[in-house]
Amino acid sequence: MRNQLLERPVAIQHNIRDLRLAAGLSQQSAAERFDLSLRVWQSKESAKNPGQLSQGEYELLLLLAGQHPYFALVSQQKK
Repeated sequence: MRNQLLERPVAIQHNIRDLRLAAGLSQQSAAERFDLSLRVWQSKESAKNPGQLSQGEYELLLLLAGQHPYFALVSQQKK
């Protein structure tokens, strides 16, 4: 069975700030989550000249925001 994600990648859009806010992340926490400096993250959200997230980064942000079209995160129960 082939992975749906590889067959149908999600088109990357310039809604990075909206997704970050929907995920409940500050710019600093988003930068830390993606192992970026705060300045680099801010450049990715820039309205005038936004930087690009990689496909994986964008899809993780969609998952964290609960807006991925194919997948959803499910919390694991503590044992």
